[in-house]
Amino acid sequence: MSLENIVIAVSLLLGIVLLILIIYLISRVNDLEAKAFSSQGTINPAEKKTENESQKVFGGLSGRQLWDEWVSIANGGDDQYGIKGDRDRFLALLELHVRSLIKAGMEHGATGTNEQPSNPLKIKMLRGEFESYLPSSQASRLYELGQEFGSSEDAQQRAALGAALTETVDAVSMGIDAGSSFVEGAMRDVLINPSESESKQELVPSDNPDNV
Repeated sequence: MSLENIVIAVSLLLGIVLLILIIYLISRVNDLEAKAFSSQGTINPAEKKTENESQKVFGGLSGRQLWDEWVSIANGGDDQYGIKGDRDRFLALLELHVRSLIKAGMEHGATGTNEQPSNPLKIKMLRGEFESYLPSSQASRLYELGQEFGSSEDAQQRAALGAALTETVDAVSMGIDAGSSFVEGAMRDVLINPSESESKQELVPSDNPDNV
């Protein structure tokens, strides 16, 4: 066989090998593209669940159901609705509820009105309107103490009422393991100094207790 024929045979062989390699590579690229597009259209169930839960506020619960669930969690129960991540927002909601009761009581005490807010109470926050619930005995006591506080001009009596309010708010806090910062925030509208009682503060809806 001549050298020329050998060169031609080798060239043809290399061409065939190169063609097979190109076909293989094209096939692999098509497979990878198909997998990429299919993965974009399919969401892992666990990831989808996590994404949905992160977008939920209070897991669809409100009012007494929401309160009972937080009490259960505070006592070591399972977070079956995935609401632990909204703890700060829930405390802000409850703080506004407590402040609303005390503020309404103080204003009604000053005017001689007796009209306790509803329970659950609808509270407006940055993410919308939510229903907040407190045990009836605690809600009534907060309002009634607020009434007495608002109608009294005696400094000693107001101090005693302020202490009673703090004790009641602390009992609410203990029920859901909220901590002392919750008590301080909820009591911010109670002015022990009579000379300051004329200045009224508006309740500012927020998702964060520190910004209420």
